[in-house]
Amino acid sequence: MTLPPDTSSNEVLRLVALLRQIDQLLYKVSQSPDWETMRPYVRELCEGMYGRMQAESDRIRMVMIPQIREAYLNASPQADETKHLLPPTDKDPNE
Repeated sequence: MTLPPDTSSNEVLRLVALLRQIDQLLYKVSQSPDWETMRPYVRELCEGMYGRMQAESDRIRMVMIPQIREAYLNASPQADETKHLLPPTDKDPNE
């Protein structure tokens, strides 16, 4: 019997590889004698960081926006409940 691949272990392997890449870039930065030599490594680190931050923001947005919309729809008062919020009129209420 063959089991389906475990996606969580693939994610762990991806994260380990990413950490290894970051470690290598940091090591190269630490071994650079001057700013001009380390600049490309710092740029690569920053680009990776900004990409990961954007991806995480997108993932959060995908989860949160539908939940926020649902919360607002469920929390909005019904039309009958808002009659008391309407501005007063000059009409006689007995009409």
